[in-house]
Amino acid sequence: MYNKTLDTFKAVADCGSFSKASERLFITHTAVIKQISGLESRLGVKLFIRSSRGVAMTPAGQCLYGELPKVFQESDRLVRQVREANHAGQQTIRIGTSMLYPCTAFMDLWDTVSESCPGYQLKIVPLEQDENRFAGLDKSYDCLIGPYNYGLDSGLLRFFPTGQYRFHIAMPRKHRLSKQGSLKLADLNGELLMIMEKGNSPVNDEIRRTILETWGEIRLTDTPPHYNIKTFNSCAEKGCLLLSLECWKDIHPSLVSVPLEEPFFLPYGIVASAKPSETVRGFLEEMSNILLTVHGAGKIG
Repeated sequence: MYNKTLDTFKAVADCGSFSKASERLFITHTAVIKQISGLESRLGVKLFIRSSRGVAMTPAGQCLYGELPKVFQESDRLVRQVREANHAGQQTIRIGTSMLYPCTAFMDLWDTVSESCPGYQLKIVPLEQDENRFAGLDKSYDCLIGPYNYGLDSGLLRFFPTGQYRFHIAMPRKHRLSKQGSLKLADLNGELLMIMEKGNSPVNDEIRRTILETWGEIRLTDTPPHYNIKTFNSCAEKGCLLLSLECWKDIHPSLVSVPLEEPFFLPYGIVASAKPSETVRGFLEEMSNILLTVHGAGKIG
């Protein structure tokens, strides 16, 4: 691989001046001279003739300059080859992601455990349809990262918890509660709150029950269990509130999202098919063992 001093040499040759080369490279004039002198010393030749008008290449310098494209090309080839060798034997796990089901939280986690799981590399794949996201498992992608919900109890999927989301209340930017740093359910009295229809999420049902039993002045209106951009558009158009999650706090430009103080949390994690491929099964087992040891997370469901 080429020495980065060659970049300095090329800049001096192109500019015909140490000073102009230093400006192009954003380094000091002294550093340029030192690098060129060091290169000449290693090669045992003079590369430039200095004069009051600047610098000009010697025959040796012209020879080196003419070979630079080959040096750079060969260096790029070698870097690619080394990187490919580094990934040799690694298995690729395809992670589905979208605005509503972002993989950001998992990627943050992966940064902390990837060195303990060297046999795998991740490839991020965009989801085409959020509502039918499970249909693409084992086809377009191997895993999803998302919150726990009703469909994960069907026996057709496996859920591996890796963290939990706090509930938020989404609302239009001009709503009277939009400037609050956090909210309690009591603050929502008199408001219309969009909430997931009953029977699709135990945690959402618990929040609904708490509201009905304690805060009867909050008016509830059902929303379909699978949130999509229409759900957030509806919240903005009606000027009402929406029970949301922290992972969706920036999803709609017309809405703000305020954390709910009550200790309601929804687990999120890796979702895979109940019968994944051997590669995916091995990945899930390794992740499970690592997190169980390091973070105390539970076993794959």
